[in-house]
Amino acid sequence: MQIIKKCDKAAPILFYIAMLIHTLIMCVEFGVWDVPYRGRLLQLAFVLCVVKILMTRYEIAQWITMILLGIMGSITYVYMDDKYMLYVIVLIFAAKSVDMKPALQAMLVAVIAAFIIIPVLSLAGIGGISSETRDFGRNIVETRYQFGFSHANNVHGTLWYILALVILLFKDRLGVIGYIVMTLINVLLFYFTASKAGFAVAMLVIIGGIAYRYADRWIWQKLYSYILGVCAFAGIIVLTLVSMKVDCFSGYGPILKKLDSFMTGRLMLAYQSAYIYDMKLIGPGGTHKYPVDNGFAALIADYGWILWGIYLIFILYLIYMTAKNKDGILFTVIFTCILYTLMEKTYTLNDAYILGNLSYIAAMLLINSSNNIKGKIWEKGQS
Repeated sequence: MQIIKKCDKAAPILFYIAMLIHTLIMCVEFGVWDVPYRGRLLQLAFVLCVVKILMTRYEIAQWITMILLGIMGSITYVYMDDKYMLYVIVLIFAAKSVDMKPALQAMLVAVIAAFIIIPVLSLAGIGGISSETRDFGRNIVETRYQFGFSHANNVHGTLWYILALVILLFKDRLGVIGYIVMTLINVLLFYFTASKAGFAVAMLVIIGGIAYRYADRWIWQKLYSYILGVCAFAGIIVLTLVSMKVDCFSGYGPILKKLDSFMTGRLMLAYQSAYIYDMKLIGPGGTHKYPVDNGFAALIADYGWILWGIYLIFILYLIYMTAKNKDGILFTVIFTCILYTLMEKTYTLNDAYILGNLSYIAAMLLINSSNNIKGKIWEKGQS
């Protein structure tokens, strides 16, 4: 069913403009600057996506799903004054019947430009600070370089973003030299940022790309890889719930205490800032005495148990679709999002950088999986 017909050429243009707005806002706000009329620009992107949806043909089941999710997003907007869930929903569904390759190419160029320009301006004294020396929760005073970004972790997170997009776009062209260069860049940046989470997810996406290029038949074409991913996801959720329930200084065993130390106190922060018994079924809860890095814990605290459960179903559905399509690259991207959400709140649902969560990019690609269009970058040999 299609509401507005005979607009096949105009519809993708509206989506590209909306993507460009979100991308530019994200890139500018990596640094210390604010985007003028930011709220109005996001509203414009939302309207463009809604119009694009009305111009697109969907199956009845897709319309029903979209309407139900739209109602849920509207509830969060009216009841919680939070618009990001609604923005995410329309952005994902608006991607249907669109060739995503130009959009991702433009996004990659924009993010690389920001990754270069922001540090240059910082070193020139125009942008944010280049480095910061303090105790970052590791019980030592250290210097970490942020190169004009809001935090050293966000510098490395942006590198992960770039590497993921490069592998998505050029997965069939990248060879040994390309992956060696990406690994060296990751190691070099870690020397400056000391971001364990950023280094880990960047390295994982590189390993996933190598596995696709040289061992796809034995790894990503096998169901056990995706089953292991689901098990790891379940373990992360259990770890999140345990960390919110149990005081690691009194109730944790030695293994969890070491894990909390490795994660620079993130488990303890989850307990201190988001007591599990203060959470609501829907809407914000928890004490928020301290900032919480675990994005899954933050989702419960900010949205409640029901919406948190729907978000987990969303992630599981994405994993199921990648397993069904035997798409190891998208699975790797989604899994690194899961791991990063455990370590950082920055890339979760309630953050202003909507496109910073690459699982939404994966969802946009997967909603196109039923479209017989030229240029689908997620199919083998189409890069």
